[in-house]
Amino acid sequence: MNTFSIVSLGCPKNLVDSERVVRRMELEGNVFRTELDGCDTVILNTCGFIGPARAEARDYIGSLLDLKRQGRIRRIVVRGCLTQCEGIEPLQKEFPEVDEWFGVESDLVEPRRLLTEKHVAYLRIADGCDRRCTYCTIPKIRGRFRSRPMEELLAEAAELASHGVRELVVVAQETTFWGTDLYGKTRLAELLRKLEEIEGLRWIRLMYAYPMFFDDDLIALFAAKGKLLPYIDLPLQHAADPILKRMNRGVTKSETERLLEKFRNRIDDLVLRTSLIVGFPGETEQMFNELVKFVEHWKFERAGVFPFSPEKGTAAEQFDGRVPERLVKKRYEKLYKVCEAHSVAWAVRRKGTFLDVQIDSPYVDESGRREPNLFLGRTRADAPDIDPIVYVTGTNLVAGSLISCEILENNGCNLVAVADD
Repeated sequence: MNTFSIVSLGCPKNLVDSERVVRRMELEGNVFRTELDGCDTVILNTCGFIGPARAEARDYIGSLLDLKRQGRIRRIVVRGCLTQCEGIEPLQKEFPEVDEWFGVESDLVEPRRLLTEKHVAYLRIADGCDRRCTYCTIPKIRGRFRSRPMEELLAEAAELASHGVRELVVVAQETTFWGTDLYGKTRLAELLRKLEEIEGLRWIRLMYAYPMFFDDDLIALFAAKGKLLPYIDLPLQHAADPILKRMNRGVTKSETERLLEKFRNRIDDLVLRTSLIVGFPGETEQMFNELVKFVEHWKFERAGVFPFSPEKGTAAEQFDGRVPERLVKKRYEKLYKVCEAHSVAWAVRRKGTFLDVQIDSPYVDESGRREPNLFLGRTRADAPDIDPIVYVTGTNLVAGSLISCEILENNGCNLVAVADD
C-alpha cells in the first residue's frame, strides 16, 4: 500500500481542503502517516494569498525536494492556492522534480479526516468571495462566493459532534454573508441557532465576520450566553475613510464604530479580534495615526497586524502613493506593539481569577519530551492556532475536557494556570 502524509499551509479553510484530500486518499486504499520521513508520497497544500505565504510554500517545496534527493520520500505532490494563483506550467519549470501539481478544488462535500485535535473541528460554510477588496487575490483564487446548504452543514456538524468534537469553529472567506446566494438574504443567525441545538457541541466559535452584514439579530445571539462564544473575529483592515474607500471595504469608520459600540454595550465578556493592514498605498502619517488611535480606543483583545503586500493582478498593485518599505516596517512595528499591549493587559487582568480552560494536549518541549503534569489549553477568548494559550499544571488531565483553572500569572499574552482540584 502507498503511504502518504500531508503538510497544510495557510488558513483553516485550507486545512479543511487538506482533510478532504486525506480522506479521499484513504478511501482509495492509501495509508496516512503523520511523519513525512519514509512516506511514499508527501502532499503539500499551499497558501498563495500574499507574497510571504508563497515564499513559505517555496521553502517547503525546497525542503521536500531535499528529502526526496536523500531517498527519504519518493513522490511530491503540490496543490492549492499557490498553484491556482501562479499556474502549473511556470511552477513545473521552477521545480521540475515535483511529481504532480493541482490547483484548488471546488467540491465542498467530500468526507474529511480531521487533522486537528479530535475535540476541535472547522466547519467551512462557504467558499469564494464577492467582496473584491482591491488588495485581495481570494476571488481570483477561490472564485465567487458559494454558500453550502443549511441541511448539509447541520448534518456535517452533527457527524463531527458524534465523533467527539466539542469545539466547532465556523469559517468561510466571509461568514456573515452566508446564505445570500442560496436564500436571497443572510441566514447566519438561524444557522448558528440550529448548530447550538446539536448535542455534544460545547463551544461554537465564529471567524471571519464582515461588519457590513452584522445585524442586531446576530448580536443578540452572541449576547445570549449559549454555545456561541462571545468572541467576534472582525477583520477591519483600517480605520481611515480614504483608505477604507481605496480598499473597497464598503464600510466607513463611523459605521464600524457604531457596530463596535453595540458589541461592547450588549455582549458581556466580549473578546474582539481584528486584522489590520499598514502601509496601504496612499496611507499618510495622519491616516496611520488615526488607525493607531482607533485601536487604542477600542482595545481589541486579539489582533493581527500585516504590512501591505502588493499582489499581482489586484487593483492595489497599480495604485499610486506607495509607502516606502522602511516606513511600512516602522508603522508595522508601532501598531503591533499597541495591539500586543492590549492583549497583554487582558492577560494581566485575569491574574487571580478562575477561568474555564479547554485542555488541548500535553506539553511537549522542543526535544520532543513530554513534561509530566503540564498541559496546553485555551480559554473562550482564544481560537486554535492563532490566539494565546494557557499553560496548565495538573494531574490526569484529558484533551478535550473543560476544567476550572486558577490563573497564577501571565507570560506575555499567554496565561499560566493550575487546575482547580
